[in-house]
Amino acid sequence: MTSAPRSKSIRITAIGVVATTLCVGSAGFVAAANPASAFGQAVGTAVHAAGVDWSAMPEGYTQAQYEAFWAAEYSGEDLIELQALWSLDETEAKSRAGQAILDGEPLPFEPGTHTTPELPADEQAAIAAFLDAGYTPDDVEELSALWDTEFVETKARAGQMLLDGDELPLQAG
Repeated sequence: MTSAPRSKSIRITAIGVVATTLCVGSAGFVAAANPASAFGQAVGTAVHAAGVDWSAMPEGYTQAQYEAFWAAEYSGEDLIELQALWSLDETEAKSRAGQAILDGEPLPFEPGTHTTPELPADEQAAIAAFLDAGYTPDDVEELSALWDTEFVETKARAGQMLLDGDELPLQAG
């Protein structure tokens, strides 16, 4: 009779350990994804207080560089262009760009140069209608090939057809 309660307490303990590990791991992942966020800083402070030597920023990349890059209003698309231009990974590109900004040096282009403009409201509504109708990425590829259009234009055109009550040349995925 003692094996059943002991077995249950072992299972509960094991579940607790797994749940705690998942929570701590997830918190670490979220904090690492955006170390400058309030959550990232709180996690960094908590683990440091627990005696774990864990820097919120990757080696060679400072908080000042991070803040300078984003405060200058460079976009994610700008970052991708800098990575390609300099043949660097994301962190190295932000580090180099952030340091250049801090040093007052110009970057190869102005902030927002590579930012994708927001679509007009009518195109956004058409795309939403297309997606809400259950069409898949495979359907977009098929329609794009049929119409010789790029994907965003294809979704907007197909969505507008649906809003106008027209039938598309294929059924939803």
